[in-house]
Amino acid sequence: MAWAKRLSLCLGALSACDPQQGGTSASAGETTTSTDASTTSGTDASTAGTEATTEATPTTGEPGEPLGCADVRWAYDVAKFQAISDLAVDSRGHVRATLSGAEVFRVLDLDTGGVEVGAFEVSSVDAFVRWGGLDGDDNVVLQVQEDGPQWPRDWVRKFSLDGALLWEVEFAAKSDGFPVGRPAPGPDGSVLVSRSGSLHKFAADGSPVWEQANLDGLQPFAVNAAGVSVAWLLATKIVRVLDPAGIPLWQAEWGQEGLADRFIVLDGAGDVVVGEQHHGLARFSGDGALAWEKTEAELGLRIDGLVMNEAGQLAVLGLPDTGPQVVVSFGPDGAEVGRRACTQLSHVGELAIDAAGRVTIAGYDFIAENGQFDWWIVAFDG
Repeated sequence: MAWAKRLSLCLGALSACDPQQGGTSASAGETTTSTDASTTSGTDASTAGTEATTEATPTTGEPGEPLGCADVRWAYDVAKFQAISDLAVDSRGHVRATLSGAEVFRVLDLDTGGVEVGAFEVSSVDAFVRWGGLDGDDNVVLQVQEDGPQWPRDWVRKFSLDGALLWEVEFAAKSDGFPVGRPAPGPDGSVLVSRSGSLHKFAADGSPVWEQANLDGLQPFAVNAAGVSVAWLLATKIVRVLDPAGIPLWQAEWGQEGLADRFIVLDGAGDVVVGEQHHGLARFSGDGALAWEKTEAELGLRIDGLVMNEAGQLAVLGLPDTGPQVVVSFGPDGAEVGRRACTQLSHVGELAIDAAGRVTIAGYDFIAENGQFDWWIVAFDG
């Protein structure tokens, strides 16, 4: 599955509070992971000073409330005082979601019925933890940054499904430059990492594959099963597609504003879709030719999010002129195949798509009486 986040030039803080009651059912199994930050590039988990303990609690449950949505498979009520920061669907059809808080960054595992069947935590005390994504084996790639006494340090870390540290690579801002965007894992387990002065590719086991100068300020967004990747040239309207060796295949310039909120996704055929807020949507074929484009007026909404799977099925999150946010599904040819909204949700912040084209969202219902944001994850049938 290929996915895209809003363009971001700096590292954000993501963390999670201790779990409270929530979800479609009783409490779930939990994996707690603590990591020692002193390891070096490509360090194996057996020597990384990482300890993981798992206490599994069986869970059963039933679908949650529809929240004013149609065609809902299940809805998961997130624990109180917590918010969803990232959302993805893995190869099993499980939803992986992150929770933010002050002390830990928590990755949830919700099964195909919306029941929480596992979770693991990474300490975010004195650190920023940021989601990178999932590889083809459902491993989780994270970026962790700590502010040192003189120069910040950061790591790209890969965790197994149950939260065991598989490997990590450490960078130093003084010698390696600052991180640009998020690490981009591929279905083959490789990971692309962008720095202010260099671009790196690591193999599935964390070993270096190649490194090259990043003179154009490339920010990778997605990698497909063939190892092809798509990146954005910072502060421009240019997207560039690279082959598995990091050699440019083609680039295109599209959009109105180089600094506008932009979303970029890639499918298994190498097609690229670019969405620009307040402008529209465009799809480029694997050779860089413009396949189709839609203006904001044609879409009938302002783009707030964009995801695409390997098959080229597309889902767009956006806000129409009136009414709540909607999710619009498109086929690879640009034909609209569905439009959904959850009228009870005040805001939808995250979007994901599975291999079959089914869409999952995360959003909240603002409760005015107590000033709380009640977050939900909602999985649709289509």
